[in-house]
Amino acid sequence: MHTIRRAVEVLFVLTLAALLAGGVLFVAGQAIALAAGRGDWLTLLNESIKAPMCIAASLCAIAGFLLSYKRRQNQEQPQEAGAR
Repeated sequence: MHTIRRAVEVLFVLTLAALLAGGVLFVAGQAIALAAGRGDWLTLLNESIKAPMCIAASLCAIAGFLLSYKRRQNQEQPQEAGAR
């Protein structure tokens, strides 16, 4: 069970990093395309980067949801102090 949780953690971190990098690239590319007045660059960015970013966001969200469930730990019952 520990290896599955570790794999989900790795998936979460990798997809989060890919999503953040893709988002920076997407927004920077849009800003450059707008400044240059190139509508075809906007279309290219929308067609090439948007779909992988949506997939990474979905995987990241699912992994984050799964990581929100924690394994129940055995909690010891508090012991009452005995009379002296």
